Amino acid sequence: MMGGLEAYELRLIRCFLGGSRNADASHAGDERTEISRFAEADDCIDGTGNFEEGIREVVAFIENGFYAKALASKWVSTLFGDLPKFDISGTNGKDGAKFFYEFVESKVAGTWTSEIDGATTDEGGDHRAVLILSLGVAALCAFVQANMTGPTDQKLSCSPFTSVLEGCGAPLGYFDKEWDSWARSQLMIDGCDLIGKFDLPQYLILAKLLLVNPAERMVKTQESRRNGPKTWSWWGLRALMMQQRVLAERSPSILSLCIIFSKEISEKFGTHEAVQQLGWNLRSQEAKNLTAAVHLEVGFMEHLYGHNDAARESFDKAGGACGLEFEITGVLGYRTKYQEEAKAQMVLLKKTVPTEEDTWLDFLDGVEVKHQEPESDVENSEIHLVPKLLESKDSTQSENLQSVDKKGLNSIEQAVVLAWCVDVKKSNPEDELRSWQMAPYIEAIDEQQRSPFMVKVWCQLLRIRWEATRTRTRERAFLMMEKLTDDMRRGDLKVSQRMLYAFCVPFPILTALLKEYAEMMVRFGIVGDALRLFEELEMWNSLIDCYCLLGKKAAAADLIRERLKVQPEEPRLWCSLGDVIMDDECYNKAWEFSGHHFARAQRSLARTAYHKHNYMKSIEHWDLALSLNPLHPDGWFALGSAATKAKDLDKAIHAFTRQVQLDPENGESWNNIAAINMQKKRSKEAFAAFREALKLKRNSWQMWENFAQVSLDVANFSQAILALEKVLDLSEEKRVDIIAYRRLMKELEIRKGLLVRPKTNSFKDTDENRDAEDEFDSLSSLGLPSPAVAFSSKENLPEGDTQELSPSESDSGSLVSSKETDMLLEKTGKLLSRIVARGQGGGEVWGLKARWHQIMGDMDMCVEALLKQVRAYQGSKWQSSEENFEKFARVSLQLCEAYLEMALSGSGKRELSAAHMLLRNTIKQAEPFNNTQQFKDLESCLLKVKSLMQAI
Repeated sequence: MMGGLEAYELRLIRCFLGGSRNADASHAGDERTEISRFAEADDCIDGTGNFEEGIREVVAFIENGFYAKALASKWVSTLFGDLPKFDISGTNGKDGAKFFYEFVESKVAGTWTSEIDGATTDEGGDHRAVLILSLGVAALCAFVQANMTGPTDQKLSCSPFTSVLEGCGAPLGYFDKEWDSWARSQLMIDGCDLIGKFDLPQYLILAKLLLVNPAERMVKTQESRRNGPKTWSWWGLRALMMQQRVLAERSPSILSLCIIFSKEISEKFGTHEAVQQLGWNLRSQEAKNLTAAVHLEVGFMEHLYGHNDAARESFDKAGGACGLEFEITGVLGYRTKYQEEAKAQMVLLKKTVPTEEDTWLDFLDGVEVKHQEPESDVENSEIHLVPKLLESKDSTQSENLQSVDKKGLNSIEQAVVLAWCVDVKKSNPEDELRSWQMAPYIEAIDEQQRSPFMVKVWCQLLRIRWEATRTRTRERAFLMMEKLTDDMRRGDLKVSQRMLYAFCVPFPILTALLKEYAEMMVRFGIVGDALRLFEELEMWNSLIDCYCLLGKKAAAADLIRERLKVQPEEPRLWCSLGDVIMDDECYNKAWEFSGHHFARAQRSLARTAYHKHNYMKSIEHWDLALSLNPLHPDGWFALGSAATKAKDLDKAIHAFTRQVQLDPENGESWNNIAAINMQKKRSKEAFAAFREALKLKRNSWQMWENFAQVSLDVANFSQAILALEKVLDLSEEKRVDIIAYRRLMKELEIRKGLLVRPKTNSFKDTDENRDAEDEFDSLSSLGLPSPAVAFSSKENLPEGDTQELSPSESDSGSLVSSKETDMLLEKTGKLLSRIVARGQGGGEVWGLKARWHQIMGDMDMCVEALLKQVRAYQGSKWQSSEENFEKFARVSLQLCEAYLEMALSGSGKRELSAAHMLLRNTIKQAEPFNNTQQFKDLESCLLKVKSLMQAI
């Protein structure tokens, strides 16, 4: 492509990143000279007119925000030729739209196919390609203005080809209803539902024809990469992301194309050097800012599809391209009006980076939008929007750090800061602390005196979402949301100014924004107004919820039936009716009317089958729904739940795994994966899944208890201790997993040499220990690794816990860290003390406490603990139950053997007398069980005590 046409491409990019004509006089003059020189050439293509004049005219319209005029220019007819004329009276509306746009698509393909394929180097192909690109940009921007940036009071024709179709004799509203309905159906790909009602769907269809289709062909043809417009893939990515925003679900087809386009534009614009090699004669800082914009857009695309690590990497690249480095620190200040003592406030500090001599602060002098003064009722809140900071007197502060002052960030830098703010949200557990970690980024942008409109409103929306979670600022958040929605729909700001950086922030389309506003109304009890807004947006599910809150479910059904009279084949309406009247036939009709492409119908059938306990039927419906759209995380979770109920554990674990791949922040799915792996005796996999689950769901003692079990299975005793401690914290010392404590105690006894396999000392060679050994052996027989087997216990702790112990090794020939063992002993002792202090656990815990004292070498405390264990079992009515008798006899023998050990060590007759009395009374009361082995053991021990008493 010739250099002059590349200047038009650059002008189109600058329309949305700034710097088009206001950046630098000398540079702008060079650009005008270059374009004027090229314009002087008399390039009449195929006798149809000067295409460069058309490009210049269309680009000028776009620069000034007149997108409809660009699409209504004579160059549309010049480019496409005679568009089809057909008999309206004999043509179905939707079929007519399909026929018309397929004709446009064929004409687009015909105008650039030879040039794209490299079959010709004809300059006309270059001009046609840039003109197609320019018209595609105009169509996309018209859609973005009507559905995202506003103002919405500037009504555009529903069809981008109104001027061409005026003479076809169509009835009033023909292109508004039938053709718009066709366009909406074309946007619903992969069985995805639309988010609600939005304007100008035909413009987005046209944008896809002119931007996405050519870009897709270009990236598949190496020759086209060299010849075609360099920004086609970039615009194609933007058009795809707008289509994704109008869908209620993530589309795999859009994702696959986005990945292709993002790779292409990253190669062309991903580094400062690559941009400079394009030959666009850009200043260094502008080249860096173009690179930053590409990484931002790619990052938000990855973020939308749940690829958080890839998104973070892109955001970091955007910051690196800008030369931005930040640090969060604490500065004394006041957050409320009546705060008397300054407290530490988290603020954003900017690391200064040396800049080149030609660096501009910004491209948008005279174009950026100043922040308006806040409304009085918002400002009068006792909570400051931005904390009032004290002047720092710390002379030791690094010279490389400076506060982000009111003029400290240019436009692209502000967008990068907000991108990092979004990453903070995705990188941390959902709790109150996360919101405060996001606050410094939001407040830094709020402090800026000048910001592009879309960056400013995105910052405002982030603040609203944050403040809506705080009791003292909820009302202010609602007032701010009310003002924000009004600003987006109305206002005096020029369309071209609203468009700046619109693609560099993930601002929702107005339909989604208004839905969020209506949901806030519901939370504030303004259900009637929310109901009207949901009806206007055609969000039937939310409308049904509102009617249910008002106790008017039948009214919802009547409203939907009235709509079905107008749109009898609308799948969304049939599904909504099925939700109200609970009739599967409605979902079946929705499935049929959609041509078996409406995934929501199958999801609804799957849920009703699940509620009827028909789990196999539910699985079938979920399989069909997920084959249409596999990027539906809730669907995978529901499939996993149905498969679990149907005892198909392999399918369940596959479904839950797919769910966390799409939504890594779903703690319930991680927990289910771990639980199934526990059932299947896969402890290592369960351990890893529990760690992920506990990052997200830290307040479930059940989950911590299971984590303790699998930690013991993989011999990670430090993690097991941590988990048992969390169980006590969350259950207020009411939940005690005796088996886990037994296994932990056994490991400590092995490490301290008190227990080896197969031989044990006299104190441990008792029925209780054989019972504990049996418990241990039964676990081992199921395939669970022995706690004494060599595993490394050095694992990453769940996020938020910084405790970590040294690695442990087995007793099978390798050394065990003495420091780790001592730490395990100390922590285990503290846990047991907490339990017995609350009187929980009964005799079992006192037995564990006795074993712990024996390990520590304190026999006096060991005997005292055993005595309390015996007393705890005395109240179990052991005289009436052989099972209880055997347990009581076992602990009584333990105590008596401890007495014997102390007597042999020279303590005296007191211990022997206590043992004699305990054994005599027990034997006397246990006559009904005189044929048991435990009874005989008691008699044998009594004889031993008597003989020893006689010997002393």
